Amino acid sequence: MTSIREVAKLARVAPSTVSRALNGSGYVAEDTKAKIRRAVEELDYVPNQWIRNLYQKKTGIIGVMAPELIHPYFSSLWSFLEVELNQYGYNMMICNTAQKEEIEREYLDTLERNLFDGMIIGAAFLPDKYYIKIKKPIISLDRIIPGIPLVTSDHAQGGCLAAEKFLERGCRKVLQLADPNAMTVASSRSAGALIKQMKSTGAQIITENFSWTDTIHYSRSIRRCSEIMKKHPDIDGILANDLCAASFLKVAKEKGIPVPGRLKIIAYDGTYVTGFNYCTIASIQQDVSLLAKMAVHTLIRLINRQPLKQEQIFVPVHFKEGETI
Repeated sequence: MTSIREVAKLARVAPSTVSRALNGSGYVAEDTKAKIRRAVEELDYVPNQWIRNLYQKKTGIIGVMAPELIHPYFSSLWSFLEVELNQYGYNMMICNTAQKEEIEREYLDTLERNLFDGMIIGAAFLPDKYYIKIKKPIISLDRIIPGIPLVTSDHAQGGCLAAEKFLERGCRKVLQLADPNAMTVASSRSAGALIKQMKSTGAQIITENFSWTDTIHYSRSIRRCSEIMKKHPDIDGILANDLCAASFLKVAKEKGIPVPGRLKIIAYDGTYVTGFNYCTIASIQQDVSLLAKMAVHTLIRLINRQPLKQEQIFVPVHFKEGETI
C-alpha cells in the first residue's frame, strides 16, 4: 500500500506539503500541487480517510434528521443530500425520529458528543431551546429556529402560485390542510399566502386539520379525506401535499365527483406520487436537488468556520401542469 512518504519522494516535496495539498489545510503553490497530483495518480495513492478524519478530530459523518423514511418528499431529498455530501467527502447517517421527541433529543445529544460533524434537520418537533443550546453546525430545512441557518423552499411563492391557478379556474371555495402539530415554514408561509390572495378576491378558504401520521398511512388518509369531503361537499378546490392530494383524488372518483370539472386539486411537493394515479395531479413542485445542494454547501461552510452570505435561503418553486386543474 502506497504511503504519503512515497508520494512526497516522487513529487520531490516534504510529506507535510503533500498533506497540506490533499487536505486543503494550508497554502501550496499551484506547480507543486500539479507535481503532487501526478505523483498521486502514478502511484495510485488513496488517502486513508479514517486516519485523516482522526487527525482533524472529525468523524466524516453528517446526521440527517428525518421524521419518517417512507414519505416520498423526504426520501427524494435524502437521496440528493447523500450525493452532495459524498462530493465533500462526507457520509450521511439518516436519523429517523419517527416523530418522537425523545428520539430526536437522543440524536441531538449524539451531535453534541461530537459523533457527527454536523446535522441537517429535515423536520424539527422540539422547542427551539433544544437546538439553540447546541453549539455545533446545524442547518434547518423547514423551520425557523433563532441562530440556526435556514434552507427551505419559497413556500410563500408556492401559496401564491396555487391561489393564481385556483382563481384562473374560477374556484371560490378552496380547502387547505393544516397539521396541528407542525411548526414549519411550509405550513405557515404557503397557507398565509394562499389565504391572503384568495380572500382578496372574495373567495373562501376552508382549513381542516390533517395530522402527519394520517398522511403517511394510506387507509387513514383515505378515511380522513372522505370525512372532510362529506363535511364540505361544496368545495371546488383542494391544496394538499402529494399523498393527501392522491387520496382526495381517489375519494372524489369513488363519490362520482368529476375532476377537474367540479373539483380542482393541486398537490404540494411535486414528487413521483403525482403521476401514480389514473390522471396526473397538478402540483407546486419543490426543487429538492437545489435544496440539497444549498443545504450541504451552507453546512460545509459552518463546519469549516467560514462566514455565511445568507442566514436564510429560499429556493424557488414552480407550478407543474397536471390533469386535475
